[in-house]
Amino acid sequence: MPKIGTLDFIGISGHKYTFNVYPKNRVHHEKQAVYVVTHRTIKADATVDHNVIFVGETKNLRTVFDNHSKEACFDKEVANCVCVYWEEHAETRTKISDDLKNFYHPPCNNL
Repeated sequence: MPKIGTLDFIGISGHKYTFNVYPKNRVHHEKQAVYVVTHRTIKADATVDHNVIFVGETKNLRTVFDNHSKEACFDKEVANCVCVYWEEHAETRTKISDDLKNFYHPPCNNL
């Protein structure tokens, strides 16, 4: 399934990161990434809102959602999208993930 679009997230640092947006149930590439789980809502005026539910990073996006430790929280928060920022370097993924978590304070990260 192709991506839905792109979405910019701003970290607490003020840096802007452009993510690709996919439906949550999509099979992903076996690549390293920072990912943001969201609840996407299409409003009456055709604009879209994303509520940030979780921010994480992984060395393999294809398998990260197999038995994810936060799946119950994702269900509770009605997660329906995964936004992906491809990044090979582990240290950079951690910095981006922390930057976003410190700005958005996602509910599933705080459990």
